[in-house]
Amino acid sequence: MAMIGNDPQDMAELVSKLAQAIDQITSAMSTLDGKAQSVRWEGPDASRFKGTTWPTSKKQLNNVINDLNQVKSVVNKQKQQQIEASR
Repeated sequence: MAMIGNDPQDMAELVSKLAQAIDQITSAMSTLDGKAQSVRWEGPDASRFKGTTWPTSKKQLNNVINDLNQVKSVVNKQKQQQIEASR
């Protein structure tokens, strides 16, 4: 018979891995943002980087963080539903 549902322990591990990935991306983005804001660089390329390139990349990283947080919430909800259904 095939299993239907999920293994709550496996789901908890996935939630944990997602949380770690979110923390790593957030930390890297913070480090990079600090350096991008403080780098000594002048001229049109610097203006383009600081005004467009980096903010666009930062927005994309924030989107990844938001997406991963949503995935983490879905996985956690499914884990909880399995626990409740198994009682």
